[in-house]
Amino acid sequence: FKELRHESKLCFLYLSIFPEDYEINAEKMIHLLVAEGFIQEDEEMMMEDMARYYIDELIDRSLVKAERIERGKVMSCKIHDLLRDVIIKKAKELNFVNIYNEKHHSSAVCRREVVHHLVNDRVLCDRRVNKQMRSFLFIGERTGMVGGFVYTTNLKLKLLRVLNLGGLWISNKRYIYKSLPDVIGDLIHLRYLGIADTSVISLPASISNLRFLQTLDASGNT
Repeated sequence: FKELRHESKLCFLYLSIFPEDYEINAEKMIHLLVAEGFIQEDEEMMMEDMARYYIDELIDRSLVKAERIERGKVMSCKIHDLLRDVIIKKAKELNFVNIYNEKHHSSAVCRREVVHHLVNDRVLCDRRVNKQMRSFLFIGERTGMVGGFVYTTNLKLKLLRVLNLGGLWISNKRYIYKSLPDVIGDLIHLRYLGIADTSVISLPASISNLRFLQTLDASGNT
């Protein structure tokens, strides 16, 4: 870890956001790294190409395993189980990310939070809002009702750069949400918005307020 350059260390630590044995889509990882601000601009290479370079470097060092390759390009990858434990430990030491699930979560204030498994979002809604949060990601099982969190707590996080709701059925007990609320346009610092494979099939006009938005992932929505 110490031998890695700064950007490669950030990419390596970022792998801690993914659940155990999770197949990581390389393109999604690249867009997330850019949105997080981990990749510096370069006159000779686009930031997305730089991000791919750092991922390839981790693979070359056997820190990450290439899972699917097409035409010589890594399309997906996985973390070795033992190395994942190391990454998570290091990420906790540096307060890099707070990984939340129903069985265990930290109460520490962190700018980056990830939910791997959630049956009901009431606990998240009831918690004190961390208004300094920069990234909030749902990554994992497609279960639970998250309407309350999406429509209340999320929209108070005005400094968010990354919001990923991919794979979630956005609903409450009475209603399935087909659109994001107008106030999504208040998250003016948002760089990445992931709503792939969700119930959302339309976006409000206020989405045009997100002038820094780099990636809108709505793949799989019908």
